Amino acid sequence: MALPELPQYAIPTIPEVSIPEPFQHIPRARIEKEYLDQATFDLQARLAKRELSREEKLEAKRLKKRRKGGPWGGYEEDNEQEEKVDHEEDLEEEDLENYDHEDDKENDNHDEDSKPKQTSKFTGSSQYDYQGRTYMHPSGLPFNPTKSPGTIERFVPKKLVHTFPGHNKGVNKLEFFPKSGHLLLSAGNDGKIKLWDLYHKRELLRIFYGHTQAVKDVTFNSSGDQFLSCGYDKKVQLWNTETGDIIQTIRVKSIPNVVKFNPNNEKEFIVGLSNHDIEHYDLSRVDFDTPIQTYDHHLGAINSLTIIEDNKRFMSTADDKTVRFWDWQINIPVKFISDPSQHSIPKAVVYPGGSFIALQSMDNSVHVIQGHGKYRFNNKKVFTGHNVAGNGIDLDISPDGKILVSGDSKGFVYFWDWKTCKVVKKLKVGDKVISCVKFHPQEVSKVVMAGIGGGIYCYE
Repeated sequence: MALPELPQYAIPTIPEVSIPEPFQHIPRARIEKEYLDQATFDLQARLAKRELSREEKLEAKRLKKRRKGGPWGGYEEDNEQEEKVDHEEDLEEEDLENYDHEDDKENDNHDEDSKPKQTSKFTGSSQYDYQGRTYMHPSGLPFNPTKSPGTIERFVPKKLVHTFPGHNKGVNKLEFFPKSGHLLLSAGNDGKIKLWDLYHKRELLRIFYGHTQAVKDVTFNSSGDQFLSCGYDKKVQLWNTETGDIIQTIRVKSIPNVVKFNPNNEKEFIVGLSNHDIEHYDLSRVDFDTPIQTYDHHLGAINSLTIIEDNKRFMSTADDKTVRFWDWQINIPVKFISDPSQHSIPKAVVYPGGSFIALQSMDNSVHVIQGHGKYRFNNKKVFTGHNVAGNGIDLDISPDGKILVSGDSKGFVYFWDWKTCKVVKKLKVGDKVISCVKFHPQEVSKVVMAGIGGGIYCYE
């Protein structure tokens, strides 16, 4: 049975008109006939009504957001106009002298903001020694600063020898001057970086001003004449250690958690960000603020970066509870460790010689993996006893490889024997979290430690 034909609606068109020859070269419009069946016509009508109702709903939502005090309340514009009128009436009653005085204050504040801010301040007693050398030169030390750190046998410290004032709001990182260790660099939650003299007068030598918020990490280059810093203000800065000048500043997209120089080329560095990325920069380029590579396989904020395998690779840990190993400038991990039972790893340190890597785990233990090859876990070497859950607590290994040290969330510092994995010493340093620990590169038993309390403690 044939279906009845639907009625068709013809759209009338304007009949074609002959155009004189002088005007035939001018382009002209033409209307063609279009036929719509009943179903198409109804569909287009419904869509048009739907668009109108959608606009009306959006407008109603806008009015509802602006309305105050229920359905009978006024709108924000009305209140703003009333407040503006009242404010103008109050201003008319005030004396003109007050306005001149306030304008002068604003101009003074503007002048102060326009002045260049000081990037550092020397606070030591003397900037030069009797030979005209600055604090960069290690002199008058009770040891030979040129010795290789691994040639000296190390022991566990026994007593507190000095306490530095540190930072008012807590310390985030401690870093010894390379090789000699005669200077100590500290980064604090007060937005300042401080350089301390560990010998002679044990005084604060220089304060570096450049970050507006807490400083997360600092790291020296191999010679110690420059260092990198990063903080919550999303800035990574390169500093001159001797003069305190800022050499270069890079603004990153997210909060940087950790920064490391590339030992193969110290014009390059990598920075681990909270947005799951690791960015690689080259400071020798004209566009130095643009990363030359981004390593973006992690699914959580980057916690640590560790140089491994004689500077051939680097290792990263993150909040996604994975450990990944990378070749320089290649955005494909050569290996990653992931297990459902694995906890987040906030810190890691390489064993002297590079044969092992110690990982601080959030399950209150320190695990050990191979430093090369397949990076397998050594299940026979696990260090326990301390409490670190919920805190990013640092750990370190003595230069001779005999002792492992870690901070604690209850104010203790734990020392383990590397071979037996047993606790050999437990020091009560304070009542707050001790998150930073560091072995001195030259002295037999000197260890510095700090944390949320703000003080920097030196034990021997």
